[in-house]
Amino acid sequence: MQLTNGHYILTYGQQEKLMQARTRRRLAPDVRRQEIIEAAERLLKRDGPAVRVEDVVCEAAAAKGTFYLYFPTWDDLLEAIRRRIIRQFDEAHPIHIKTGAELDWPSLLEQLAVAFVDSMAELGGLHTVLFHTDFAHRRPIPEGDNPISRLIGVIRAGQDAGAFAKADAYLTGRLLFAVIHETADILEAGEDRKRALDAMRWTLRKALEPEVP
Repeated sequence: MQLTNGHYILTYGQQEKLMQARTRRRLAPDVRRQEIIEAAERLLKRDGPAVRVEDVVCEAAAAKGTFYLYFPTWDDLLEAIRRRIIRQFDEAHPIHIKTGAELDWPSLLEQLAVAFVDSMAELGGLHTVLFHTDFAHRRPIPEGDNPISRLIGVIRAGQDAGAFAKADAYLTGRLLFAVIHETADILEAGEDRKRALDAMRWTLRKALEPEVP
């Protein structure tokens, strides 16, 4: 979509998608909503903060009124996308903790951290939109969905097992999440992957290493 003399001008491809939106069959509300979310994800991964509502409805072959029916504001759409991404990560990386089971807690934590870094890299420009724009301040992640809460839970479980130092789990978790997220950011900026991940792993281990009596 191009802006000319203060007006949006649709490209040929966008005009074609708009015509499809006017003629396509009626879809179930949940299907239509999902199509809009997936269209927005594709565009945001590619173009980041430059994406607008007009771009999304063209990509989804939907009417603008349909967009606002499901998402009254742009932030509502971004929140739905963020919730979906967090849910997908949790489903892809479940933590099964059995009472009395022997777990390598440092390795488990590192695996989760690397998986999170890789998942952020896959988001492309969407990572910037969700975590490095005003949206992140306007719509903080709810406690139940917050990956920091999950990290704190892993630290506490590791402490209970005697694998981690008895530090303040809440504050340590918040600080270590900042390390993990910064690792994703510097990789996006072009840092060598092995160097960045090795530094992250070292920091995680040293921060939680039990004190030797």
